[in-house]
Amino acid sequence: MARETNLIKIIGEDNFQKLRSSKCLLVGAGGIGSELLKDLILMEFGEIHIVDLDTIDLSNLNRQFLFRQKDIKQPKSTTAVKAVQHFNNSKLVPYQGNVMDTSTFPLHWFEQFDIIFNALDNLAARRYVNKMSQFLSLPLLESGTAGFDGYMQPIIPGQTECFECTKKETPKTFPVCTIRSTPSQPIHCIVWAKNFLFNQLFASDASENEEGNKDWGTDDAEEIKRIKQETNELHELQKIIISKDESRVPEILHKLFIQDINKLLAIENLWKTRTKPTPLSDSQISGSSKINKFDSNSVGTIHEQINHFIKITQKLMNRYATEQSHIDFDKDDADTLEFVVTAANIRSHIFNIPMKSVFDIKQIAGNIIPAIATTNAIIAGLSSLISLRVLNLLKYAPVSKFTDLNMTFTAKASNLSQNRYLSNPKLAPPNCNCPVCSRVSRGVIKLSPDQLKKIKLSDLISLIRDKYDYPEDISLLDASDQRLLADYDFEDLNGRTLSEVNLGNGSIILFSDEEGDTMVRKSIELYFDVNDAFPHDTCKLPDIRIPLVKSSETSTNGDEDEDNDVATTTDKQEDGGIVILDEDEGEIELATDPLDDSKKRSANLEGFGEPSSKRKKLTNESADSDIIELD
Repeated sequence: MARETNLIKIIGEDNFQKLRSSKCLLVGAGGIGSELLKDLILMEFGEIHIVDLDTIDLSNLNRQFLFRQKDIKQPKSTTAVKAVQHFNNSKLVPYQGNVMDTSTFPLHWFEQFDIIFNALDNLAARRYVNKMSQFLSLPLLESGTAGFDGYMQPIIPGQTECFECTKKETPKTFPVCTIRSTPSQPIHCIVWAKNFLFNQLFASDASENEEGNKDWGTDDAEEIKRIKQETNELHELQKIIISKDESRVPEILHKLFIQDINKLLAIENLWKTRTKPTPLSDSQISGSSKINKFDSNSVGTIHEQINHFIKITQKLMNRYATEQSHIDFDKDDADTLEFVVTAANIRSHIFNIPMKSVFDIKQIAGNIIPAIATTNAIIAGLSSLISLRVLNLLKYAPVSKFTDLNMTFTAKASNLSQNRYLSNPKLAPPNCNCPVCSRVSRGVIKLSPDQLKKIKLSDLISLIRDKYDYPEDISLLDASDQRLLADYDFEDLNGRTLSEVNLGNGSIILFSDEEGDTMVRKSIELYFDVNDAFPHDTCKLPDIRIPLVKSSETSTNGDEDEDNDVATTTDKQEDGGIVILDEDEGEIELATDPLDDSKKRSANLEGFGEPSSKRKKLTNESADSDIIELD
């Protein structure tokens, strides 16, 4: 019997042929993505495009069944495609890249697909794919897991709530002074050991840690001066590493855990409301004891931590000389992990913070999000099955309205009864306050490259105003960075061409009515789709109707809520946060459970779709490289 026989019995021959001619996009080839790829192939989808930026890591192998030991460091997307070839009847197209890269994946590239499957663990990318789904009215199947928890949500643009309709936990921030001067939780010490100390000693390019214009989180000039001085002195400690003189390793301990701590104690303002740290003693550093192998589940004594720190630093010192003067932290590299563990635990001991086991610190420092293969399989299976209803291919269960479809939560994730594992509520309509799918209209403006160089900003404003009946008083922003391009009292850029104001393929502009007091024209977000295939005189605005709405419906107070949230929640961060270091952005993100909607905080909307009233001109500022964000 052919593999597709039972499927044809369920959906019918005509619908089976529709399935065979369909194209789907799978974003993510990790835990859920591996399972989804298998399911979509077995369901006989005609063409499947797989996008994933990551390479395979050792920690992936216990739950991502398409990968083997030999595949470590290989791209996930191409390796997954190779692994399924022996049972594949679909056309598979893998990409290793960032789905948010508009040069590789422009908007018109997304237009070829009938449905999108999201299997991502990156919040920014999930938001981006959700936005592309809204722009193109493409159905999106969103999914996620964490341990035994998981969820699956069909998103039908304009008809059901989107990914941004429900609030996500507001990012929390810790300023640099918390990490460098006043740690109060194990996570602070782990971040200090991994992202500051390790990089200063073993990274070849010390410029990565330059202080720049950081938000120090304090106005105390004495403390800021001490932090800068400490950084410069650590550059000197790297010379000890380079010297390969193992007998000098105790000097590193003395500098970090005696000298620097005493300097902190001299800043009396820091300790008016805090418990003072206790520096190590010279006898603790010079004393020796038998070195036992690290037990990943136990903490050990402070003397054991000190001795292990000395031995592992000596080992890394010798590696540094043979590895082109640069060592990267890797959670699966026992040496680098042991260095971070011992350094973090010694610092924790000094600041009266409980020490952690190797296992606990590896979870945090290594960004290991708890994942269970069975949960991934369940969520992927549900996601692939619901796609038949989203595409209306089930002849015995036709879809008359998409709000009749179901989303699925595990019992814990949905905070419902523990007597059942899965809960499947009906889909809700779009949230009227959602800044992505409700507060603004959306469309795509199609342009040829020639028109970017010819059309002036004032011409574009006139075209939009005339087509959608906007008043004279408007504002225009580059939504990607909230850069003001024009408004009622700012016309400096009107005489420049679109390319001269840095608008191009992938740009998103936000056009808002700033004139009405009670009724205003709804704001519109336009995505720039610039394509060489378009005729050279192409400048086509979307044919959509922009309604009049009450002015209160276009306002937002999300920024104010976020500011209040940051101020009140930083001291409540749990120790179990998961550390994600984003090298490109210079930020450290602590990802919490993406499924936890129990804490109803304001969503971080990243500036998209937020109409403003009389905005101020904004300038681009360098990112704070010592802010820790929790998503």
